[in-house]
Amino acid sequence: MTKTKFATAYGDRNVVQMVPEGESLTQQNFKAETDIRTIIRKYDQTGLIAHVAKGVAQYGDYSEVNEYRESLDMVNSANASFMQLPAEIRKEFGNDAGEFFEFATNPANKEKLVEMGLAAPEPSLQEVPPTSAPTKKKAVDSESSQESES
Repeated sequence: MTKTKFATAYGDRNVVQMVPEGESLTQQNFKAETDIRTIIRKYDQTGLIAHVAKGVAQYGDYSEVNEYRESLDMVNSANASFMQLPAEIRKEFGNDAGEFFEFATNPANKEKLVEMGLAAPEPSLQEVPPTSAPTKKKAVDSESSQESES
């Protein structure tokens, strides 16, 4: 009876080697920049990791920013609403909901939106003649008539 041999981390290892065929696509000019020993040596000298220090920190209040799913739902809803517009209007904006949004949110385009039938016209301000207020005499007359009935 032969014993079954199990592969373990402590057993014999098979050496696997990859030999690229043809010209290598690796860019050798970045070798010094990406070598961990070079990066650590520069950090020891300057106290900064150069490739991380290139980024600009942005600070701000992002508490009003929606979650990714909410934002995606808003964009999908806007696209669906845009697709319900007549084809002629969509074509005028290059079938781009974002371009339509920019146009529709610009107050200077209010009249054009009304002409397209996409916005209600602003109500005109007409002077309304003042209505006459009820006189107190009528109220007094009705009170006196109620007293006489009793």
